Amino acid sequence: MVATGLKYINQVRQPVVGLILLGLFTIAQPVASLAQAPRGTAPPSRVTVEGAYTLGAGDRILLDIFNVPEYSREYQVLVNGTVNFPLIGSVSLEGLTLEQAGNFISQQYARFLRRPIVTVSLVAPRPLQIALAGEINRPGSYTIPYTGGGGGLQQPTLSQALGLAGGITQAADLGRVQVRRVQRGGSQVFNLNLWSLVRGGDLSQDLTLRDGDSIFIPTTTGLNLADAPIKANTNLYPQQTQPFNIVVAGEVTRPGPYTVQASQGGAPITVSRALQVAGGITQSADISQVLIRRQTRTGAEQSAVVNLNALLQGGDRRQDLILQEGDTIVVPTSREVNTAQSLELASSSFAADPSQPLNVAVVGEVLRPGTYTIQPSRSAPSAPGALPALAGVPTVSQALQIAGGITQSADIRRIEVRRNTRVGTQQILGVNFWQLLQAGDRTQDVVLQQGDTIFVPTATDVSPAEAAQVASASISPATIRVNVVGEVSRPGVIEVPPNTPLNQALLAAGGFNNRARRSFVELLRLNPNGTVSKRGIDIDFAKGISEENNPTLRSNDVIVVRRSSLANISDTLGTILSPVGNFFSLFNFFRIFGF
Repeated sequence: MVATGLKYINQVRQPVVGLILLGLFTIAQPVASLAQAPRGTAPPSRVTVEGAYTLGAGDRILLDIFNVPEYSREYQVLVNGTVNFPLIGSVSLEGLTLEQAGNFISQQYARFLRRPIVTVSLVAPRPLQIALAGEINRPGSYTIPYTGGGGGLQQPTLSQALGLAGGITQAADLGRVQVRRVQRGGSQVFNLNLWSLVRGGDLSQDLTLRDGDSIFIPTTTGLNLADAPIKANTNLYPQQTQPFNIVVAGEVTRPGPYTVQASQGGAPITVSRALQVAGGITQSADISQVLIRRQTRTGAEQSAVVNLNALLQGGDRRQDLILQEGDTIVVPTSREVNTAQSLELASSSFAADPSQPLNVAVVGEVLRPGTYTIQPSRSAPSAPGALPALAGVPTVSQALQIAGGITQSADIRRIEVRRNTRVGTQQILGVNFWQLLQAGDRTQDVVLQQGDTIFVPTATDVSPAEAAQVASASISPATIRVNVVGEVSRPGVIEVPPNTPLNQALLAAGGFNNRARRSFVELLRLNPNGTVSKRGIDIDFAKGISEENNPTLRSNDVIVVRRSSLANISDTLGTILSPVGNFFSLFNFFRIFGF
């Protein structure tokens, strides 16, 4: 009966020797490598088959020999992969599964015990020594302990190992990850597609690791804008808690190398953030062709062109590429610039900081040509005729105001903004302020940048109606200077508001004195073509503004008030009778007046 019972026990227990930890491990055979799926789609889910746990140096096992308690206890696998057992001595268990180890030990004890029933179970697995290489942030050798305790030990997985090594880089090819495993008699390679894991939740791709595994993350063939945000939003990618180094070149305010600090919350650092760190883009930037250059772990260079216009106009966030250590961002110079582009660039989140003062030059038909420092404006002008302003952004109209405003000879249809680019060329933007005044086209009020020159040309002909309208705009002086000479109470230069009528200027000069010819004055005007015109005007203070009798004045106009006929006679008589007072003078007096 006893023999029969032992035979039954052996028949039952032999198949389960070493399977106590069956729930912790997947026992299967490897499959062929998975082909990389097209970008943007997850490949069909295929199970990656793994082998059972194999013993090695550092494992702690429990040996249970049925009815032999004196030999049943815990043993440590030594550094050479052997265990010293009673009676049978040193036995090599390196590379054996628990089931294989139980069978092998049973065979060894069979020399001393009758039909020994041996069970081997894992008490404390050894920490895993693995190697990581390729597109990983901190490649190298790592020791990974098991997690959990008792019967709930968790074997480390591929994703946990990637996290321990600082996560993948943006150049990682997740579709062709390789794990090489050394086994008795050779090695086994697992080809894994982590896109299936992150897109489709295929856990079979998150391989459980074994001691001695080598993980290789290959480099992608090129940067892919669609893949970048997906990688960054997985737990395979590191949170940006540490600063890293980049280079920003081209059309930015301060090109050069930078150490970019991590943003609050560990959000990935993107192209737009890098441009902000470099002081923002210049007005000469072509943001539709921003180049990103990247050095991979293999030493090769990858590059991609991002279109930030697509981000601004269509919200395509893929264009705001996530950066990594060592990236170089090059912002090219635009071949053609226009006023609409200027406004668009100035309103972007990566524009130059408007709170910084700018040095510009204003030349041509302005009251005070020269170089100026434009301080950031805090509010838009509110006077009648004010141009629509961009709050806080330095523009052409602000520069003209600082230079005293335009002269009456200015051609506001052909104002130019001359700008030097980072590549040494000069760009010229044509500005038509007449279109701004007439139609409210605010794109004509070009946003300025450091070093710009504003040139206001001379007009060949300006109509009175146009001159009056321009004079009331904010780009014209707040006052104009008019010279009133001759028979007025306070002759000289006076300052009056633009579009002041002639009658008002006469009153501002104190009005006619007692010697003045009150019905007629002369108006002298310097024309844009360099000539001087002279016209006589009949004065009537009862009439309103009219081009014939009461025209509006321009800066530097001269009003000449002549003497009356009686004053002329008096002055002539005074000349004749003055100081000499002799006979000849008296004779001249009678001769002149016909006596």
